[in-house]
Amino acid sequence: MQQIPKPPHGSVEWLRARWADENGNRRVSASDAACIYDLHPYKTREQYAAELMAAQPPKPAAPNEAMDRGNRLEPVMIDWVADKIGKQVVTPEVLFEHNRMIATLDGMTDDGDIVEIKTYNKQWTGKLPNHWRIQGIQQAICAGRDRVIWGIFDNSLSLHIYVQEITSDESAEHMAAVNKWLENIDLDMAPEGVAWSYAIITDRYPEPTQKSIEVGPKGKEILDRLRHVKSESKSYAELEDQLKAEFCELMEGAEQATIDGNVVATWKQQSRSSFDSKAFKAENPDLAKQYTKTINIRIFQTKGEK
Repeated sequence: MQQIPKPPHGSVEWLRARWADENGNRRVSASDAACIYDLHPYKTREQYAAELMAAQPPKPAAPNEAMDRGNRLEPVMIDWVADKIGKQVVTPEVLFEHNRMIATLDGMTDDGDIVEIKTYNKQWTGKLPNHWRIQGIQQAICAGRDRVIWGIFDNSLSLHIYVQEITSDESAEHMAAVNKWLENIDLDMAPEGVAWSYAIITDRYPEPTQKSIEVGPKGKEILDRLRHVKSESKSYAELEDQLKAEFCELMEGAEQATIDGNVVATWKQQSRSSFDSKAFKAENPDLAKQYTKTINIRIFQTKGEK
C-alpha cells in the first residue's frame, strides 16, 4: 500500500493517475471497479476495458447534474457525518494505491475509518447497491482498513449512516478479480466476458494510427461473414417492406386491422416537424456558421465486393 499526492479532483492529472501509474501500467479505480463484474449502472464492462486499453487516458467531462450536486454537497455532508458519528473527519490530500488498485477517499476519521459520501435520488433501503459495495471493498484494500462508514443523503432529505465491514474473503476475491482483469489488459486482450461492439471499438481507435495493415486469413473470414450478414439484412429489409405493403393494402386505408376482433396492427396518420437547415443556412449564413460544430468520425466500408 502506498499514498500518492492527489491532483485536483476531476482534473486531467487526477484522471491520468487513476488510469495508469508512472510506467503506463493500467490501474483499476475504486469508483469503476464494479465494471469488471459488469455491475456498474453507468458504465459497461466493455466501455471500461476500452478505456483502459486506449492509448490516452480519458478526458475530463463536464459534470452532470448528479455529479454537480454531489460535489457541492460533499463538504457539508462530511461535517454532518462527523457530527452524527462523533468523530473528526478530514479529506485526505492523497490517493491510496495497492497492487494497481487506486482509490480517492472522501474522508477519514481521526481513528482511521474510511468515510464515503453519496447523494442518492432514491430512498435509502439499508442495503448498499453493488457498485457502492465493490467500491467500498477496494477503498478498504487500498487504505489498509476493513470498514467504510457511508453517509448517504437520500431523496427524503435525510442523512443515513451505514457501516460496511469488509471481510478478508471479500478482499481476496476482489484482488484476484482485479489481477485477472489487468493481466488481460496488459496483454492488450479483451478480458473474459467482454464482447466488443462497433461503437466501443470506434471509441478505442478514434483516429487512424497508420495507412494500411495486412489482416490475413482471419480478416478474410470475418469479412466474408460480414458481407453475408449485410446481404441477408438487405434481403430481409426488402422482404419486410414487401410484407408491410401487402398488409397495408389489405387494410384499404383503415386506421387499424383486427383478427377475430383483436387489434393486431395500426396505420395512423402522424404529424412531424423538421428543421429546414438548408434554407436556414441560405438565409442566415453567418448565424448558421456560428452554431455549426464539426466533429471527426470514422466510417467503416468494405471494398472489392462483386
